[in-house]
Amino acid sequence: MAVSRDETGQASAAILVPCAETDRVGCEIVRRAVGIVASETPEVVVASPEDCERGTRAFIVAVDASRACQASEDLRENGIKPSAVVSAPEVLAKLGLLRPGVDPRQCMDELARALAEGIRRSLDQVLEELRERHRYREQMAPVLERFQGIWSRVEALAPPNGVPAASDGLRVELLAKRSRNLFVKFDEIVPPAAWAEPHDLFQDALLCIAYACEGWIAGDAARWEQNLEKARLQIRPLLRRLV
Repeated sequence: MAVSRDETGQASAAILVPCAETDRVGCEIVRRAVGIVASETPEVVVASPEDCERGTRAFIVAVDASRACQASEDLRENGIKPSAVVSAPEVLAKLGLLRPGVDPRQCMDELARALAEGIRRSLDQVLEELRERHRYREQMAPVLERFQGIWSRVEALAPPNGVPAASDGLRVELLAKRSRNLFVKFDEIVPPAAWAEPHDLFQDALLCIAYACEGWIAGDAARWEQNLEKARLQIRPLLRRLV
């Protein structure tokens, strides 16, 4: 199956990856449990390790049936680190459902429902982070559009060669003002916890753009170039996540 992606290239759902399909009882319990969770959770899709692309930025929850059958290990062999790993034996053992002398085939539905609840608990944090990132992208879309309008004009400027004409200075002064206004706008948007640092770096880059513009207006080539280069470096971490 193909993992669905949104317009940014990000996976549009959390991905549940069960262990390989075998004739082992544990694998059948895992697949039933994963099916229960996926059927009631629109934000979840089910995939095999082979469906998940190397280097993916998706949220992947692996469900291992046993030491002999581990979806998490298959993912790692493919160069993918899962966001979370659910061990079926650990979940069921903690609930006291793996009892000596009791054939698990006699209570597979009960075991699958119990494991499904364990998967849901692991998914809670993952899904909340996924929702936060979707909210953040929605809030940031108009902000990035404003930024691109400023940035494209700033990068198109030739390095300063002496004090510019008054009309050119006023035009660049307006870019500096817009960059500072956008800096203030960033305070109104709360990023997901994992993206707080790149969010702050990007916000600081907006001040660097304003400083660069001020250097251009003053004919100070060093101030212009230093602040522009710093801005380039500081916008990259967040843009890699959003674009």
